[in-house]
Amino acid sequence: MLLGLKQISEEAMNLKDMRDVRFEKLKKDLDNFIDKGSSKLSEKSDFYPLNPTQFSKEELGWGLVGTNLLGLEKDFKDASEQEGVNPILLMAMAKHETGNGTSELFLEKKNLFGFNAVDQDPYNLATDFDSERASIFTVAKHLKNEYLNEKGKFYNGISTEGIGTLYATDPDWSKKVDWMMIEVTRAMIKGYEEYD
Repeated sequence: MLLGLKQISEEAMNLKDMRDVRFEKLKKDLDNFIDKGSSKLSEKSDFYPLNPTQFSKEELGWGLVGTNLLGLEKDFKDASEQEGVNPILLMAMAKHETGNGTSELFLEKKNLFGFNAVDQDPYNLATDFDSERASIFTVAKHLKNEYLNEKGKFYNGISTEGIGTLYATDPDWSKKVDWMMIEVTRAMIKGYEEYD
């Protein structure tokens, strides 16, 4: 029994060590993202749009604390793993497009990204989803195929700047999403520091 407890204790320490390594890298990648922006990131960066996460759903959830999106972290993680799109990017886009989960499109149509909300009639033209999960998976797949794929219809480079060129009519869309990525990451780091 003592041997079993020792092994469990060692595994718990290894998990903590792995978490420490992941979050130290995240802090460095955050500084780099703030300094260089999204268009000059390494493919290994935690901010690279096509970099699925090594973070747990709990750790991603720390990035949504204080928003009405908290509770959807598993959906963001699952969509990230299935489509190969960065969950921090997806969470940041959702935070921006829903006003932290307070928009009509989110509350009434489960639409987290303003998907199909064309300027002439955004509410009525926006897609009405059966679930928040369906919205997240639809947009993750759409981003991967159309915006982050060289053969995609809206491809303009693998960055938030590239996505923002054709995703929204707001010329500052990518700057706002970048800021939301920073917010999500700082909240994740805060959750990590409080967890320890």
